[in-house]
Amino acid sequence: MPLVAGTRLGPYEIVAPIGEGGMGEVYRARDTKLNRDVAIKVLPDLFANDSDRLARFQREAQVLASLNHPNIAHIHGLEDSDGVHALVMELVEGEDLAQRLCRGAIALDEALPIARQVAEALEAAHEHGIIHRDLKPANIKLRPDGTVKVLDFGLAKALEGSGAPGGLVSQSPTITTPAMMTGVGVILGTAAYMSPEQARGKVIDRRADIWAYGCVLFEMLTGQRTFEGELMSDVLASVLKTDPNWQAMPAGTPAALRRLVGRCLEKDPRRRLQAIGEARVQIDDLLTGAPEPIAGPTVSLSAPLWPWLALAGVSAVVIGAAVAVTGSWLARPAAPRVTRTNLAATGPAALTINGNDRDLAISPDGSRVVYVGNNGTQLFVRSLDALEPVVIATGQIREPFVSPDGQSVGFVEGLNTLKKVAISGGPSIQLTTLDGAPQGATWLPDDTIVFATNNPSTGLQRVSANGGTPAVETRPDHQRDEVDHLWPEILPGGRVLLFTITAQTGGPDNASVAALDLRTQTSTILVRGGLDAHYAESGHLVYVAAGTLRAVPFDLKTLAVRGSAVPVVPRLVTTRSGAGEFGVARDGTLVYVDVTVGSRSARTRTLVWVDRTGKEERIAAPTRSYEAPRISPDGKQLALAITDQEGDIWVWDLVRGGDLRQLTFDPGVDTFPVWTPDSHRIVFSSQSGGALNLWWKAVNETGSAQQLTTSANNQWPTSISSDGKQVVLTELTPTTGRDLMRLTLDGSQRVTPLLQTPFDEQRGAISPDGHWLAYESNRSGQSEIWVRPFPNTSVAEYLISTSGGTRPAWALSGKELFFLGADGALMGAPVEATPTTWNSLAPKKLLEPRYYTGGGNPNRSYDVSPDGQRFLMIKAASADPTAVPPNIIVVQHFDEELKRLVPTK
Repeated sequence: MPLVAGTRLGPYEIVAPIGEGGMGEVYRARDTKLNRDVAIKVLPDLFANDSDRLARFQREAQVLASLNHPNIAHIHGLEDSDGVHALVMELVEGEDLAQRLCRGAIALDEALPIARQVAEALEAAHEHGIIHRDLKPANIKLRPDGTVKVLDFGLAKALEGSGAPGGLVSQSPTITTPAMMTGVGVILGTAAYMSPEQARGKVIDRRADIWAYGCVLFEMLTGQRTFEGELMSDVLASVLKTDPNWQAMPAGTPAALRRLVGRCLEKDPRRRLQAIGEARVQIDDLLTGAPEPIAGPTVSLSAPLWPWLALAGVSAVVIGAAVAVTGSWLARPAAPRVTRTNLAATGPAALTINGNDRDLAISPDGSRVVYVGNNGTQLFVRSLDALEPVVIATGQIREPFVSPDGQSVGFVEGLNTLKKVAISGGPSIQLTTLDGAPQGATWLPDDTIVFATNNPSTGLQRVSANGGTPAVETRPDHQRDEVDHLWPEILPGGRVLLFTITAQTGGPDNASVAALDLRTQTSTILVRGGLDAHYAESGHLVYVAAGTLRAVPFDLKTLAVRGSAVPVVPRLVTTRSGAGEFGVARDGTLVYVDVTVGSRSARTRTLVWVDRTGKEERIAAPTRSYEAPRISPDGKQLALAITDQEGDIWVWDLVRGGDLRQLTFDPGVDTFPVWTPDSHRIVFSSQSGGALNLWWKAVNETGSAQQLTTSANNQWPTSISSDGKQVVLTELTPTTGRDLMRLTLDGSQRVTPLLQTPFDEQRGAISPDGHWLAYESNRSGQSEIWVRPFPNTSVAEYLISTSGGTRPAWALSGKELFFLGADGALMGAPVEATPTTWNSLAPKKLLEPRYYTGGGNPNRSYDVSPDGQRFLMIKAASADPTAVPPNIIVVQHFDEELKRLVPTK
């Protein structure tokens, strides 16, 4: 049923209809939370009422939401309201290409920029493994500012159903002829742009998009459909049997463009253009006026012979010169051959990836790889001319980096202790204490270290490599939407730093790479939509964007980026915050971890019960990327955040086992679950409304989650009072960093400060009797556990840990307070307290530091059984002897590959 103006779908208010197609009705709507206009695509009733099909669509839409490109209309989310299922999308103003073509063919100087941007969009999607399947002029919007936006990426696949008859539904674009309707009212695709393999119902790949691209390009240049017919069957027959009317191409069409259209429209997909990036490159050449290859002369047999005899004499001279030049060229050394090697290791020596920190680095001369292994407790060095790695440090190791001379390795131990060790091994030397979790470091030629933390008030900081007090190098400009400065990397010469600027909204895809002149303290944006950049001596910046490693030409003297970026590693393992598991050496060697090599164990973990003697019992839940486990107060269920694919909350039945059950399905991240005291609901943090805010949802009931807070700042819950009326949460604010706040669940949903200082206070935990608040603060220079009265936190304070502590949790009895020590060991402090008096004994070590600590994750990485005798711990999958460990890939002479893939001239 059509929606009328004023209808509300959650926070969205319908303004007016935009259009209607086989995939649903589209409306302009107003997002009342973020005060922006959006497009709402309402799914057909028959489709929305098919639970299997709807679940499939939700999964596919999550993948499509990962696409973030300036030429792709973005998917904001899914909205379910009163039985209406709708897709929330970016609203793109302007006419579509079909409307423009109604006025006739498009001039070459207008058509080429459009074609280039469409190719950019397809290229970005294909790099993510996403095929459009329904590219046509109606799905290409032309904004008034000249930007082209491609709509409905991958919706053909998202809308398909497992019960569809035959192969045509899953492989074809939208055909709205009534005779061809399926059970949900649509066969997916449009006949005039359907590739021959689609028309035959065969399995398709990205070459089907290339065919459709050729059809669109032909239509722009000629103003005519590439394949036409009176009936749809005639159109399909034309696609399969006839050739385009090449005579319709304008007389002035460049030969290179004619060839490109012809390659796109090869009926045999094996002869068709194989990658849309090749089309983009050819259009770039046409736009920049690059000359076409010069054809050699042709000789007519009827022509007089004497001109060719004269030419022969000249040719002899030319040939002689050519031979001399060729001899000189042959005398030059051949370019080094690019080689790839897997540094495979098993057992404790295997690479450990915790998902929060960068876990490997390479020495500047490219001879040695440094990495974290043995479940994060050992630092290894692997020489490329050696068969086995060597341990050079032990502890809770994070974020290794190598000195310019290659003789020392810097790293962070535990929560925030910066250290260094000789690359040959020996005692580790403490340099300083960080003011937050590490977010990258680089060692400068002047023997200072510039590092970053997740404390948004300090940005980049510098400390002597011999130790001392850090000095603040940069501070984020919060008025310009800068949240933090991360991942510094020094450029050759030691004068300029590369670093990443993160933004309040948009996550890693909205970050920017900048260059900081250390002498003038001026910074310049180099790349938007990228992060974690390194310099390659071939004259390139190599950086991370959307999970890929990209390279762009870069002038070191002028600090200017030239040309377009090109993906050079399509599937790179990245941290939770977007940094890449890679490094580039001065000699041109690249080291990285590809998600296709050992990817399942790269971030996956197992769940175990561990008693006070250290005895483990494996929980039968499957191996996944678990975070933030929380046992329900009745001890029957376990809530978890899983970050490997969906980024959602899942529930495991601790009594009966069975399958993991997914609780949330939002396209954005849902994480940090906390149970209500009755074990009926889970409060969690979700990006559904923009920033991470608090939501809650019933565990054993159907229905949508409800939003509890609306803040522009990221928030995550950490504890709920035993009466269920108050939630303690951490809020990340631009001015004071992490603060402890209180949400009152009385219908008003008021959020008020508990602790708000210039230091970080986080991970608050309310005691079972509701009178005390344990929390973590770094005001002493390192993270420690403190206790204050609750909710009157200003009355008193008590220090619990003395050598570092994080992630507090209470025993249900209230007689013991647990936390993680600086090395990751589980500690326990006996408590003797009344509602008005506090006393605790010295903490004791309960479990050795061999379990996952969560790294920079804001929430707790363990939980306590209701009887206080067992601990639910997360264990890295690399500790599982049956797991395949991730391999480190080394590419020697990678700079030669960059020269080929991304020419600088």
